[in-house]
Amino acid sequence: MHLTLELDNHLAARLNEAAQTAGLPPAEWITRLIERHTAPAWPASVKALVGAWRDEPWPEDLRSSAGQDAPREPF
Repeated sequence: MHLTLELDNHLAARLNEAAQTAGLPPAEWITRLIERHTAPAWPASVKALVGAWRDEPWPEDLRSSAGQDAPREPF
């Protein structure tokens, strides 16, 4: 797809400066900008669940209250 944009001189200068700072041609900089802002995102209902469940304990924490192992029998 080809897209033509009409930018005023001030906005074009800002675009060129941002692209140059990123080390990209302006078309690639705009492409990456569009990709970043149109990428699929988690719905708000899923984001709201962050922190809703407690973290599972680490295995070391689970084992710490198990007591001491019995001594093994010699071979």
